[in-house]
This record gives sequence, C-alpha cells and structure tokens, in this order.
Amino acid sequence: MKKRFWLAFGIAVLAGTGLHFLYDVCPAPLVGLFAPVNESVWEHLKLFFWPTLAAAFVLTRKNEDGQRAWSGWLLAELVMPVLCMGVFYMLSCGFGVEALWVDIALYVLVMAAGFWIAYWQTATGHGAWCAGVLVIAVGLYGAALILFTLAPPELPVFIG
Repeated sequence: MKKRFWLAFGIAVLAGTGLHFLYDVCPAPLVGLFAPVNESVWEHLKLFFWPTLAAAFVLTRKNEDGQRAWSGWLLAELVMPVLCMGVFYMLSCGFGVEALWVDIALYVLVMAAGFWIAYWQTATGHGAWCAGVLVIAVGLYGAALILFTLAPPELPVFIG
C-alpha cells in the first residue's frame, strides 16, 4: 500500500508540474479550467487539486471501504490549499522570501503533506463519518477553482 502511495505521489507531483506549463503550450479555454492561466496563487492551487483528485480515483478504486478511503483524499484536498497559501504568504509577505526554489519546495512539501494525510486517514479511518460533508466541500472548492478562473475577483490572491 505504501509503495502505491509513493508512486502516485511522484506521478502527481510530475503531473502538477506539467500542468503548470500546459496553458502556455495550449492556451485553449478548456485547458484553462485544469491548468493555471496566470501566475496568481489561486490559479496555482489547480496544481494540487487535479493531480490529487486523479490519484485518489486510482488509489481508491479497489478499496473495500470507499467512505474511509475517500474521506482521507477529500480532507487532503481541503488542507493542501490552506497549508500552501498560509506558508506562501507567511514567507513572501511576512519574511520577504521570494525565490523559485522556495516555491518548488513548498509545492512538493504540500503535496507530500496531502498524500500523508490521505494515507493516514485511509489507514486509521478517523473522520470517515464526515465523508459526505467533505464531498460537498471539495465539490464547492472545485467549482470555485473553475468559477474564479472564468471570472476572477479583483483581489490580490487572484491577480497574477
């Protein structure tokens, strides 16, 4: 089980990296729903969302207790953007740290944290009872990612 998680983690990180450049290569509106269309922090949250969602589908398809397995992935989908934005803004605004290598390291570490949360949640089953609420929350978050790509508000997090 751990080996599958590590493999999925590596593929998800690489997929997110590929998504980062996809819109530059193919600037179609449909591509923009899945890949960042600018350099805003909000758009970069797609690099966590879509690859992690794909990994969740792959890793949970043969799981006997779907509610238990999915609750971990859904929780990870909600924790990763909060963790990323919190650390990013603390580093950039709080400490003035702005470097590409820091952004890349933050991406990999947040993905690792998300995969660890999913693995831990699946293994322990804590919080499986709230899978329904997590589905709704992740659905709203995914819809917000798409909506604010199409019509971003004039707020700093959406400006790239």
